[in-house]
Amino acid sequence: MDKKKILVVDNNKLIVRLITGFLEREGHEVESAEDAFSALDLLKKFTPQIIYVDLIMPRIGGDALCRIFRTIPQVANCFIVIVSAAAAEQQIDFLAIGADACIAKGPFAEMSHHIQATIAESEASAGALNLNRQIRGANHLYPRQITKELLSANKHLQVILESISQGVIEIIDNRVSYANPAALSILQTSLEKIIGCYLDEILESATWEQLASIIDRGFEQLSFKTENGLLRINGRHIIPQCLVSEENSSNRIVLLTDITERKQMESVIEATNLNDNLGYIFSGIRHEIGNPVNSLKMALTVLNKNIDNYDRTTIAEFVDRSLQEVFRIEYLLKALRNFSLFESPDLKSFRIDQFMDNFTSLVQDDMKSRNINLRTIFGQGVEWIYTDGRALHHVLLNLLTNAADAVAEKEDPRIIISITCSPPWVKIKVDDNGIGISDSEKKHLFKPFFTSKAKGTGLGLVIVKKMLMKINGSITIQSDTNFGTTVTVSLPENE
Repeated sequence: MDKKKILVVDNNKLIVRLITGFLEREGHEVESAEDAFSALDLLKKFTPQIIYVDLIMPRIGGDALCRIFRTIPQVANCFIVIVSAAAAEQQIDFLAIGADACIAKGPFAEMSHHIQATIAESEASAGALNLNRQIRGANHLYPRQITKELLSANKHLQVILESISQGVIEIIDNRVSYANPAALSILQTSLEKIIGCYLDEILESATWEQLASIIDRGFEQLSFKTENGLLRINGRHIIPQCLVSEENSSNRIVLLTDITERKQMESVIEATNLNDNLGYIFSGIRHEIGNPVNSLKMALTVLNKNIDNYDRTTIAEFVDRSLQEVFRIEYLLKALRNFSLFESPDLKSFRIDQFMDNFTSLVQDDMKSRNINLRTIFGQGVEWIYTDGRALHHVLLNLLTNAADAVAEKEDPRIIISITCSPPWVKIKVDDNGIGISDSEKKHLFKPFFTSKAKGTGLGLVIVKKMLMKINGSITIQSDTNFGTTVTVSLPENE
């Protein structure tokens, strides 16, 4: 019998010592690995002719490892033998998982006999069509009920994991040890290609950088109502989450939720709503511009007919009236222009405290002239924010203007701007003790041209919401009539 290069993969140190000792006494060159990761690393410098692999191991089981071996060119045709401690409890179809033989763990005297037989069989098996499907040594073992129950429970959990629509990836020491079918579909890969690999070897660099930060942080509760944390993987919209193992803080479970269909449905609904609202929007524009144009036309017509009869004072009144209507149109056009403001946001990290100091210094005098008490409060741990400073300035200026109008009739008008950190968000709240918003008005807050102000355009909050979407932020409004309003803007703490 020729001497062989043999690899033994088993996490049981006693079994490894017995098998390697026996094989070395027989004159074979033997290497051993305690798990799948070690085995895959070892194959980079050692090419075995025969592999003995335990079926049940931590991290990656022997069945998955056999399939991986068959995809590696240098060991694709290697003779693989499963060594199973649960051979009597499990009906193992070892040929289906890529193995050539299976030995039941039992008395080593008998095991050594079967090991010798498989070595001899490895020399004659090349091209053989009818391999021995019998598990060697299983006839002298008796099924253990507790092991059968554990295997059944494990199989039940595996069926659940492999049937759910959410992608599940287990990462141990930064390497993939498990991926369910949903995860394989999202990543467009196979189990054999991903198991034992580092994720950064599989994903595009931009996707990996975004996902790596989530994996490093561990558990991250992401809101399914926002686009923050949304990944694009192979044309799919994916929300990632990460769970940390309680037993080992270096182990991670990555959950990938595919919301592509939901996003497509939202796009359809958005397009439908846009079509429904176009008439309303154009009607609003026609109304907002039509009224001052008609007033302007009437004033200039009267002035034109009586230009020779009116004195300079009367003519000046008509000109002034006409200019007021022009200013009104100009104000509306400026508001409409803001729809396209910051279409390409310049996102960067900056100190939020410095930004707020500059912002409040610009508006403080106006607040004092209106007898409004303006305060800014910073919560603990608030330092950095990742956004477009120009857009944030415009948003806060709009919200502060609304708050100032709301407290105009109050005896003790107050506005408080508070900034708190709730990773990964920085929350900026604008509180006022003004007249509040009625329930009927709340339904139309973000509707173009809806306003309760005599000289308002109804575009302020619409523009604010659009800008916040562009800079990965969101806005919520809570209000009680006669008690005041709280507007909360949420923006990313970091990139």
